Amino acid sequence: MKFCPIACCLLLAPALAAAAEPAADYLRDVKPLLEKRCFACHGALKQEADLRLDAGPFLRRGGSDGPVIEPGNPAGSRLIARVSAQDPSQRMPPEGAPLTDDEIARLAAWIRDGAKTPENEQPPTDPAAHWAFRRPVRPDVPTVTAGVEPAAANNPIDAFIAARQAAAGLEPLAEADRATLLRRLSLDLIGLPPTRDELHAFLADTSEAAYDRVVDRLLASPQYGERWGRHWMDVWRYSDWYGRRAVPDVMNSYPHVWRWRDWIVRSLNEDKGYDRMIVEMLSADEAAPGDDEAVVATGFLVRNWFKWNYENWMKDNVEHTAKAFLGLTLNCAHCHDHKYDPISQEEYFRFRAFFEPLELRQDRLAGLPDPGAFKKYVYAQSYGPIAAGLVRVFDEKLDAETFMYVKGDARDRMQGKPPVEPGVPAVLGCADFAVTPIDLPPHAFYPGLAESIRDEELAKADAELADASRTLAQSQANVAAAEKRLDDLFALSQEPASAEEKTACEALVQAEQADLDARLSLRVDEQHVAYAATSRRALADRLAADDARYRGRGDPQSRAILAARAEKRATWESARLRVARAERGLVAAERKAAADASAQPQAEQAQQELTAARAAADAARAALAKPGDTYSPLSPVYPSRSTGRRLALARAITSPHNPLTARVAVNHIWMRHFGRGLVETPANFGRSGRPPSHPELLDWLAVELMEQGWRMKAIHRLIVTSRAYRLRSHLGAADHPNLAIDRDNRLYWRANTRRMEAECVRDSILACAGHLDTTLGGQELDAAQGLASLRRSLYFALHGEAKMPFLELFDAADVCDAYERVSSVRPQQALALANSDLTLVQSRWLADRLWLASAGVTDTSEREAEFVRSAFEQILSRPPSDGELQASLEHLTVQTRELAAWQAEEAAKVDEVPAGATAGAAPADPVRPTVIDAAQRARVTFIHALFNHNDFVTIR
Repeated sequence: MKFCPIACCLLLAPALAAAAEPAADYLRDVKPLLEKRCFACHGALKQEADLRLDAGPFLRRGGSDGPVIEPGNPAGSRLIARVSAQDPSQRMPPEGAPLTDDEIARLAAWIRDGAKTPENEQPPTDPAAHWAFRRPVRPDVPTVTAGVEPAAANNPIDAFIAARQAAAGLEPLAEADRATLLRRLSLDLIGLPPTRDELHAFLADTSEAAYDRVVDRLLASPQYGERWGRHWMDVWRYSDWYGRRAVPDVMNSYPHVWRWRDWIVRSLNEDKGYDRMIVEMLSADEAAPGDDEAVVATGFLVRNWFKWNYENWMKDNVEHTAKAFLGLTLNCAHCHDHKYDPISQEEYFRFRAFFEPLELRQDRLAGLPDPGAFKKYVYAQSYGPIAAGLVRVFDEKLDAETFMYVKGDARDRMQGKPPVEPGVPAVLGCADFAVTPIDLPPHAFYPGLAESIRDEELAKADAELADASRTLAQSQANVAAAEKRLDDLFALSQEPASAEEKTACEALVQAEQADLDARLSLRVDEQHVAYAATSRRALADRLAADDARYRGRGDPQSRAILAARAEKRATWESARLRVARAERGLVAAERKAAADASAQPQAEQAQQELTAARAAADAARAALAKPGDTYSPLSPVYPSRSTGRRLALARAITSPHNPLTARVAVNHIWMRHFGRGLVETPANFGRSGRPPSHPELLDWLAVELMEQGWRMKAIHRLIVTSRAYRLRSHLGAADHPNLAIDRDNRLYWRANTRRMEAECVRDSILACAGHLDTTLGGQELDAAQGLASLRRSLYFALHGEAKMPFLELFDAADVCDAYERVSSVRPQQALALANSDLTLVQSRWLADRLWLASAGVTDTSEREAEFVRSAFEQILSRPPSDGELQASLEHLTVQTRELAAWQAEEAAKVDEVPAGATAGAAPADPVRPTVIDAAQRARVTFIHALFNHNDFVTIR
């Protein structure tokens, strides 16, 4: 830090003028300012010019150029001179806006008053010693203390929670009632409320194992994968392709990325290890090459693809790989060393180097059209979604280099800085990290080896030959018929002066033309058969050559020569077929031009086509005479090696020595069960994030996840069987004593009430009505059909340009960043439940179904009571209280009476229409398309009201 006396003298005016200002407080006014603007270069992580400004002793000591403050003398303090300098090359801080006059005045006032700091101020600890950068070690489970409910000793989670509560003097609430607990559990694990039958069965089962059996049933349900698939899709930023869909033009993500979504659901249902899921998402093409079931997982990287800018793809891969799996804001080191965490800018670029060789490819799948080669970026190129195929990544640029650049501008490379090698930040503790290139099996880099594709190509060739042969047979019959017709007409034309002779002579010219046309078509069809047969033989020779080259079945060179010659012959026969068709076309065009002069241009065009066809045939014949061993593969052929970079990264991320991955994973799981994470910044475990509320519990769960083979169902089971999870949420008193100790419930002395996620709201409406389509998987559905379709919300298109409006109102996932969902309360949410076709239609169906189900009750009053009870159980997953039952029955009575009166008034209006006048249309029924009786309409409005009940959208 160099002293600039001229700048100091000229620019001290603002600071000196502040001398009359009140004294500045170091902890309130100075240290936060220094932390915000100076610690990045002069803090615990980095000390440019050997200067630290993050504690009083360091401030007074100064740097390599001497002290920067002179207590009592702002004008003589170099700190003031540098932050006041107008010359950008001298001014500090070098990045961002200059300090304001007010900020400089605060610093000057503090120095003027003696630059005092607290005597006991401790310098910041080593950033590398931050809790999240230390490898988790399983702590001892606390011993449950006296006065704590014994049930807390049955589950390690409860022991950790109870110990903190006891230390704080908190008494946890009692366990939730069984109906509330079943609803909470069902919504948490499968995203759907329990059915009435499930509710009754659980309430009737008084055994100690009843709850555990429900947990096991829900975890084994296919809907578990859908519910938790949506959670992890938030974390992994799932997005269907988007761009200018009206064109259409793919810009972000890529078509058929939905196969990754289905892989997520399938993997969760199979309880695949979380570590294996990470490996497959980052590097399935290297870890499981050729496995189409696994390689779709690389949709995690495909989703980040951006057509117009390769740099954006790389930046998103770095940022969201780090946030999703490591809870690190690695993107903060893109332009400079990280301001808070021990991550250098060079480490950022070393992390980027893992992804540098990437490119997309789209592989053909059995039974679907061939999507062809991936269309690489070309400026102003537009292309639409592929009709079929499997999109994935692969390493194309095996020698790709990563260069560091300045201030986020890829065009401004750091001069004299060599390319960086791939590597992980040192804080991840991967001392044995190494990248090993991978030799891929042939079926991984050459998809055309797949038996399904080979069989399809053979079947197509056989079908073409069979069709051509049938057409040829018909053509031969047509020629024979034309010749016979021509012979008959010629014979008749020889009869002297007969009527038949005159007619025959007139038809003879037409018959000759028909005979010529038939012969030309015969020649085309004969040539088509010749081409189809030759092409079929060439295909067989190409497959044999592939077998020799990639499977060791024969001599590769000789097989390649045979395949090349066979393919050239097929090309020649194809060219001859083109000539035959062109000759037939020319005859037809010239005949038409002779009859109509305006058709002459078509005849000239036909002549040009024939000339081009003959030239192509000559070229194909000449090529046939040349030796060669090159033939066409059945698919693109990609590099036979992969760099191994991404597999090395995946292994580093999932290493048991990595301090972050398991912690981040269990925190996401915990957050979605309790409504709040043990770490409240799920994508930032660094020093600028929030510390864990229960660090020992977080570490215990992290180690448990790893020792359970990274299987998440075991963690779910542990959490939902804990007493902490099963507590009730209702306080019972507004002045509960726990509120004075822990108002925000950071110590989990009660359950947190939560609003359902958007998808859960919609799916629960359909499930309650008995109409939810539980079909698993498949291509994304049009979001515009969300209120009419019965499929689960997971399967509707979600991307940056369009979302289902109903889901948007209830805070659907942000496809750019949804590490933690927002949960808003807006009047439009109530309006959507009250007025949408979804709730109106499903209310009608459910009202009818529940009324019919109570048909066995003969007493009308008791039947209505049974209807109300069943409605509460079906929609709110609990029976009504006595007060709710009475209010509901009164509602049905009043509604029925008022609706009957209204219907009578409407009927009277129709009867009073004067003769000759037109009766006005009856008001459209908001629920049914046909008129229904008043009692039935009242039941529908009651069901509709329950769907609008706060308890319906709340997880208690």
